[in-house]
Amino acid sequence: MKTLTATLVADGTSDRMLLPIIQFLLDEWSPVPHRTLFAEGLHIGPLSARLPRALQLYPCDLLFIHRDAEAAPAKDRQQEIATATAQLANPPTHVCLIPIRMTESWLLLDQQAIRTAAGNPKGSTPLELPPIKSIERLADPKARLFEALNAATDNTGRRKRQFKPESARHRVAELMNLSSLRQLPSFERSEDQVKQFFATYE
Repeated sequence: MKTLTATLVADGTSDRMLLPIIQFLLDEWSPVPHRTLFAEGLHIGPLSARLPRALQLYPCDLLFIHRDAEAAPAKDRQQEIATATAQLANPPTHVCLIPIRMTESWLLLDQQAIRTAAGNPKGSTPLELPPIKSIERLADPKARLFEALNAATDNTGRRKRQFKPESARHRVAELMNLSSLRQLPSFERSEDQVKQFFATYE
């Protein structure tokens, strides 16, 4: 049986934290064995320049393209992706991954994953995570996630200064209950595209 290959082209190196999320989507919907590649070093410059190089180095059957919405409407990012993929010769099917504002907004749903990623799974310090309905309206979800990770350590003084939330956020994606992402419309749009792809996959 053929193994399906998916490639992730992301905004930055830190966005490899999307890999467990892609793996979850493939585990949920792919009828065949699958693997995911990360287009390393291809996060700078316009998509129209990055995508051909990514497909040359990391050929795939399904292309995941990540763009943070940041201050732009998600539909603008979708159009940007559509314009870039239209310039490709024989492009694979693509899935848009467009978290509102930035990827970290998708990691604010699982308090226990944050505590475990911070190295203090039994901690009880309030993390003050935003309500689910407001997550996609946060101005700076990265700052909110880093604040939660720092609080979850219960560290003080030098140990607090030595803690690196930038590294710990990757563990959040690996540890969290990824089905909880279905509460966020931006993730639902991505999952719908994956479902559509596999509905006709042979």
